[in-house]
Formats: sequence, structure tokens, C-alpha cells
Amino acid sequence: MQATWVHWLFVLFLCKSTALAVALNVASGTDGSDVQGVAIQNPNSQCPVDTAVNGIHNITVGNLEPFPVFCDAKIAGPGWTVIARRTNEELLFFRDWTAYKGGFGDIRGDFFIGLDKLHAITKSQPQQLYVHVEDFERNTRFARYDDFNIESENDAYRMSRLGAYTGDAGDSMFKCRNQKFTTYDRDNDDWKKGNCAHTRLSPWWHKSCGDSNLFGMYLKGKVNGMQWQGMMWETYRGDYSHKAIQMMVRPR
Repeated sequence: MQATWVHWLFVLFLCKSTALAVALNVASGTDGSDVQGVAIQNPNSQCPVDTAVNGIHNITVGNLEPFPVFCDAKIAGPGWTVIARRTNEELLFFRDWTAYKGGFGDIRGDFFIGLDKLHAITKSQPQQLYVHVEDFERNTRFARYDDFNIESENDAYRMSRLGAYTGDAGDSMFKCRNQKFTTYDRDNDDWKKGNCAHTRLSPWWHKSCGDSNLFGMYLKGKVNGMQWQGMMWETYRGDYSHKAIQMMVRPR
């Protein structure tokens, strides 16, 4: 009797394991290649790798209290945590250090998750970064980096890791590698002539002012007299200010 009970328990375990494997293989909507390598160290600390989960989900990371994040399963497959989204001109991103430290906006719409939370997420387990941009002609492009890490405030939220690039938008973040975060009231960039966040109207991981400016002004394309101050991704359309951007992370 005991042997029979153990046998059926083992069979149940195999069935559940197989179901999980199948779910992972179809989660991307095409094949399993997009999610097979996703680490699931703690299911409570990340967005579920599930195509049905697209929206708000609570996670617990590090020593932080549980907090809600927006999980996106549509743009690049399941399991992505949105860390920044911009779709219109209503929410101002030209903000000070304190605002970026804690985050701002509404995760159902336009927002930034906050540097403290971003640090905690990237420290909890290795992450990858996905950047989605859309122009006013509805063309979309993406940049994906296979490693991404943000240090704590003690190191000015330095982007200590930014891995290899793949995508069709070009690599406009290569100058952000190893750079500290800069706001108009906290100059941590390498530009000796001024503050890039003030000149570009964009808090960012600036070096000596770089090729990406996703927290810049919402300008609707190119605007004379405001070159390089919009939501630009230089390797795709130069100083053009895009209609929408979204930044996301997911465990590697």
C-alpha cells in the first residue's frame, strides 16, 4: 500500500513538471527560445513567466516592503517588469534626485519605477534589459542587453553592468556603461563643461552627454532649437523625439 502511494505521488510530480515545461515552451507565443533561459529563483520577486500575466503584480525584493509592478507579456514575451514607460506629454520627467530615487507616475500609465527599487531588482538576481521605442509613424524598434545592474545610492546608482546588445534600434546606451545617474540637481556625469541633465533636459546615466535621452522632453519629433533634448535614441532617427518608449527588465 505504501509503495503504491509513493508511486502515484511520483507520477503526479512528473505530470506537474511536464506541464510547467510545456507552459514555458509556449510562453513566448511562438516557441520556447525566448524563455527557456529565464531564471526562476524566487517566483515572488519577479513577474511570472506566463503569457496570461499582463498587468499589475506584487513582488517582494530584498529588504523592501512588497510593492506593485507592471508585468508586460505582449511586447517581448512574458516575464518582463516595466521600469519606465512614456506615451504622452502629461507626465514631466525633468525631475530632481529625490523624485528619481523614489519613483513617480502611475504604473498603469506613464511612470518611472524609482532607482531604489531598480537597484533592489537588479541586485536580487541577474537581469537583462529591453528598450522599446516607437515613432510617430508607428514604427517600432528595440534594443536588448543581456546583462544589467544598477548600484545603490551610495554609488549614485551607477550602471555597473550593461551587457551585449542585440536588436534593430542600434546601441545608443553604450556610453551609459559604468556611469552614475545625473539629475539637474546632482551632477555625476563626466562632462567638464556643465551638467548633461540640465543641458539635455533629461536625467540619465550620462557620460559626457550621450546618445540616448529617454527621460528627455516629450517633443513630438524634431523641434528646432531643442536638438538632443527630446526622447531620443540616436542610433534610430538621430535627435528625433519618439512617441513612446518602454524600458523593461527580466531575469537572465
